[in-house]
Amino acid sequence: MTRQWLVVTAIVTLAVALSSGGEPYFNALIGAFRPVDLAGNIAASREFIAGGNPYQADFARLDAAVFGLPASEGRPFFPHPPLAVFLIAPLAVVPVPAAAAIWFALSIGLLFVLAVLLSEAVLSAPADRPSVGLAPGAIVFTIFLTLLVWPPVLYNLEKGQWSILLSLLVALVWRSLARGRPNEAGLTAGLAAGVKVFPALLAVYLLLRGRRPFVWFVVTSSILFLLPLALIGPAAFAGFLANSQANLAYWETWLGVTHSLYGATARALIGGRWAQPIVHAPVLARLLVGIVGLALVATAAWTTGRGQVADEREGARFATFATLLVLLNPLAMGHNGVLLALPIALVGRALVGELRFWPKAAWAAGVVLVSIPKETVFRLASIPVSPARGLAVVALGCWGALLLFSAAVGVALRRIPAMDK
Repeated sequence: MTRQWLVVTAIVTLAVALSSGGEPYFNALIGAFRPVDLAGNIAASREFIAGGNPYQADFARLDAAVFGLPASEGRPFFPHPPLAVFLIAPLAVVPVPAAAAIWFALSIGLLFVLAVLLSEAVLSAPADRPSVGLAPGAIVFTIFLTLLVWPPVLYNLEKGQWSILLSLLVALVWRSLARGRPNEAGLTAGLAAGVKVFPALLAVYLLLRGRRPFVWFVVTSSILFLLPLALIGPAAFAGFLANSQANLAYWETWLGVTHSLYGATARALIGGRWAQPIVHAPVLARLLVGIVGLALVATAAWTTGRGQVADEREGARFATFATLLVLLNPLAMGHNGVLLALPIALVGRALVGELRFWPKAAWAAGVVLVSIPKETVFRLASIPVSPARGLAVVALGCWGALLLFSAAVGVALRRIPAMDK
C-alpha cells in the first residue's frame, strides 16, 4: 500500500512522456548528428582559436557557418561564460560530424555516471526506511534506462546541451556534502557555476553550511570565469554581458522556456514574437519575478537553517536549492529539467513510508509535469501563444518544478518522532 503512489506516478509519467509518440526519440536521434546548440559553442571556440572575440556583434554569421547555412539562419548571440569556449575547443578543431558524435557519446557516458550517483541517493536512506528491493546494480541500470527515455534528457541530446553535465556536477556537490567533504563540494559547485552562471545559487546553501565551502566556491568560480575572460581579451566581459542580456530578451517568451518562472511571467506580462501578453507591463513582470524569486530563496534558506541533520531531511534541504536552479533560471527550457533528477530522487526516497498525503501528491504531480515533452507543448500551444495557454500549457514545467520545491520543503520541515531520532 505504501508504494502504490509510486506505481501510479510511474504510470502517469510514462503516459505523459509518450504523449508525442516517437517524435521526441526521433528528434533526439537526428539532433545527435546536427546539434544546433552545440554549434554555437563550436563557433565561439573556432573564433577564439582564430584570434577573434567570440562575443562579437555578428555572431549569427559564425554560428551559421558551422553547418554551412546563410548568416540569417544563425543564432544571434553567444551567452555562455568564457570557460565554455575552452571546454569545447577540442571539438572545434575536428569535423562537425565527429564533434557531434563525441559530444553525444560523452553525454551518454555522463548520464550513466549520473545514474550511479542517483542510485547512491536512493540507497542512502536510513535503515528504518523500507527497502527498495533491488540489487544496487539493478537500480543503476533501471535509473539509467529511465533517464535515457526521459523527455528532458532527450531534449538535451537533441540540441547538444550542457544540462547532463551540470546535473552530474550538482549531484557530485551533494555526494561530497553527504560524505563530509564540504571543501570538495564548494570546488565542484564553483566548476558548475563556471560552466553556466545559474548554479551560483548553490553558494547560498554552501554559506549556510559553513564558511570554508563557500570560500572554495568563490575562489573556484572566480578563477574559472576571470582567467578565460582574460585570455579571450578585454572586450570579452562587456561582450558577454551584452550577449547575455540580448539573448534573454530574444528568447524569454519562446515556447521552449517551459520550466522558468521568469519565462511564464514574460509570456503573460511582456509578450513578443512568440507570445501574446495579458498586458504589456515589463517592469511589473520583472518586479513580480524578483519578489517571488527572493521569497523562494528565503524559504529555502529558512528551511535549510544552519544546523545540519543526519537523515533524509538534509537531502530535501539541498533539493530545495537544486530545484530553484531550474525554477529561477530565466531561460530554463525542457532540457534543464535534467537537473531535477537529483531533487526527484532525494525527495522521492524520503517520501517512502510518508504518512502525509500532500507532500507525496505534490511530488508526484511535479514529476509528471516536468516530464512533458516539448513536442507536446508545441502541439498544444500555437504561436503566438495566448495568455491562457501560456500559463496553463507552456508553463506546466514551471508549475511542476514549484510543486517539487514544495514537496522538498515539506520533507525538510518534517518532525521526526523522538523514538526515531
